Amino acid sequence: HGKLARKMRLYGFDTLYDVKFDDSKIIEIAKIEGRTIITSDEALIERAKSEKLQVIWVPLDSDLPRMIKIFETIKILPKIDPKKSRCPNCNSPLAIVKKEDVKDVPENVLKRKRIFYKCTGCGKVYWHGSHWRKIREFEKTLKRMLNELREGRKNEPKR
Repeated sequence: HGKLARKMRLYGFDTLYDVKFDDSKIIEIAKIEGRTIITSDEALIERAKSEKLQVIWVPLDSDLPRMIKIFETIKILPKIDPKKSRCPNCNSPLAIVKKEDVKDVPENVLKRKRIFYKCTGCGKVYWHGSHWRKIREFEKTLKRMLNELREGRKNEPKR
């Protein structure tokens, strides 16, 4: 779920992900750091539950249904705030930096953009480029589907 981890970081979640982590390592980290495990692995879910750890099952299909499941479970609406986002690559916080302090960015980007974010860990620089529109469209779809799901639950007959 590497792509999912990167998306969760954009929403400001401190998200650990490493393909080298086996189930024992994941359980150990969750216990020590009080983390919620997000997985599709049924065996890991059962083990986490037996250890009384927070765990969220997500479907295998794609990131949209996965994120719907996560945000529905934690009961918050998604909102990307670049000031609270984390680096999609290394999970470190982002900091706003002055244009003059930005290096290794295409000249045409420097001419057109005013706001830049730099990862406090790996140093990667981000800005609101063409990819930002795709991120916002994803967020809009995610919010719409969560709202439809919640509205549908409100309209269900009481038992």
